Amino acid sequence: MSLEQLEATIMGLPKDERRRLAQWFYNHEQDLLNVDDDPESANPEVQAELDRRWLEIKRNPSLAVPVTDEWFDQLKKRFARDRAGKTPAV
Repeated sequence: MSLEQLEATIMGLPKDERRRLAQWFYNHEQDLLNVDDDPESANPEVQAELDRRWLEIKRNPSLAVPVTDEWFDQLKKRFARDRAGKTPAV
């Protein structure tokens, strides 16, 4: 199966199934990307993306969002809305 076919299949899933897949991917990300605690051992493509994002933040620090208790509270509320199927249209 090609990446394009996989993407089309995923996007064809119902929202609940896509959420489950996203959670599964999140839970297995370390295994899938084969990245351990040593950043030097990261997959070169993953490391290149990390480096790109780091440079982007260094060039434009306003992109960085401080992670505060309030931020986590908002995230929890958003997850609760998503689980309840009450996500507002964007």
